[in-house]
Amino acid sequence: MKRSILFIALGALALLSACTKDPWAQVEEGSWNNDHRILNIKFAGQAGLAVVKDVDESTGTVNVQLATDLVPDMSKVTLETLELSYKASCNVERGAIIDFSGAAPVITVTSETGKSRDYTVIMKEFTETIVGKYSLDSCRVWGGTGPEFGGCALVNPTKKPWCWYDNGHGPGAEYDDYLEFTLDEILPDGNTTGKCIHYGGVDGKHWNCLYAAANNKEGDTDIDLHKYYRKIPVGESTWVRDYTNNTISFTDANGVVTKGVFVDSGTYDVYKDDSRDVKITIAKKAFLFTYTPSVDGTKDDWTNIYTDYDKFAKRPRAFFVLVTPVSEIPAAAATTGTEGKNTVTPPEPAPVFGLPGDWKVKELWVYGGAKNSITKDQAPTKSWCWNNCSKELDNILTFTPASEGALNGSLLYSPGADGAYWDYLYVGSKSGVKVDPPIDCSQWYGWLPHTETSYVYNPDDKSLSEGGSVSVRLKGVLSYNVPLLLPGSYEFLGKTALDIPEGCMALALPLADAPSEDLSYQWTDYDRFVNSPLLYVMVFQKQIPTE
Repeated sequence: MKRSILFIALGALALLSACTKDPWAQVEEGSWNNDHRILNIKFAGQAGLAVVKDVDESTGTVNVQLATDLVPDMSKVTLETLELSYKASCNVERGAIIDFSGAAPVITVTSETGKSRDYTVIMKEFTETIVGKYSLDSCRVWGGTGPEFGGCALVNPTKKPWCWYDNGHGPGAEYDDYLEFTLDEILPDGNTTGKCIHYGGVDGKHWNCLYAAANNKEGDTDIDLHKYYRKIPVGESTWVRDYTNNTISFTDANGVVTKGVFVDSGTYDVYKDDSRDVKITIAKKAFLFTYTPSVDGTKDDWTNIYTDYDKFAKRPRAFFVLVTPVSEIPAAAATTGTEGKNTVTPPEPAPVFGLPGDWKVKELWVYGGAKNSITKDQAPTKSWCWNNCSKELDNILTFTPASEGALNGSLLYSPGADGAYWDYLYVGSKSGVKVDPPIDCSQWYGWLPHTETSYVYNPDDKSLSEGGSVSVRLKGVLSYNVPLLLPGSYEFLGKTALDIPEGCMALALPLADAPSEDLSYQWTDYDRFVNSPLLYVMVFQKQIPTE
């Protein structure tokens, strides 16, 4: 039985082998290759990719868009790319001139076996709408913190002239400018690109984008706002219009890229809530640029909400450049413009504070008074209160470091040219009666030793002052740790600011933790200087060494 099955199987294999054609013979003959398709095609001035469709075995279509700005003569369009099926042939070749001025041209593709398909090429004209000339008419800024609280506004920057460093190059300098867009090519992805020339107008000036120092809420210099408002570069730049994302980008000569949207005429919502409905009307065309805090560095400023500074410099949200298409640019306006002074001069670096050297007493301030009656006074101006307070005003405090760069060393508080110190004796009145004998106040105002001692400067001890502190040895292990005040403005105990000028420093010695509860002498010299002195501030001016 098994033997019979084996003979049957061998016979079937022999029969199968006899009936099968040699596949390699078909390959060699080419009889298998009936493919006759267009795989890829591109014409000069083509916008985007051609859409090729095989309708049936003998017909097909090719849909293309040709840019009128790049094809001057539709009867002479060059076939730049043509890719066909394997070993297929065609009635036209790459480089052929195709006529689109009349009936739709037909391209015939023939397979190796002789089968053919006629492709009708359907052309649609493409016009890049941004190409042309424009007058730059005006700008608008939508900006501010907290639109829900009324902190935003839609503003023409020229209506806020005090905000800008003008010198003839304020925002209004932009309003006689012109723009000219030309098309260079259509990219493989269908986006368009070309050149933009931003002319300076008849005045030859552009906006310098400088926010004026006088309106700077957080500094004393002009602020460079090019990153917010120089969105359309001056002079020549390259533009790319992205039809997928509906954006237009500009790349200036330095490679800086800005991105916005080309907007048609109409009225658009800018912001709307239950109490506000802010709109903008675009008469002809506009370029719209918006800001994202994480990308552009804008940020809410609740401290300066409702101010021009917030709207223009801290939290701009959108920038509109309003333009009008024109047929020609006046020859007098096609100028190479300039922004004039368009950079911010950096402030002089703050002088580096150095404690070593001679410091002359400049001012002596006393904050004092019982509860609810604290005053701030310069002690020397109260001459009737003191025996010889003015003698302190020419004294010299000398810091001599132990070695170069050392924060410790010797300290000497020496008398000035008069050779005398203040004796710290109060000789004024108490309860309307002149004190007798005088009252020794050296425990408060004579804390600096009149003999050489040592000091340690602690610049990192910022618990009471950014200037750190100075530890002055008095006797034995006893020392005062006194806050050091660098140049600046300081407020103590609710009184008016104490200004320490440049080139000066101050030592601020706390005298008491709290005002006296004894209200018997309120608002008198005795109260503030003797009964309840709270803080003693000695202001010193650095002396320049003489040769």
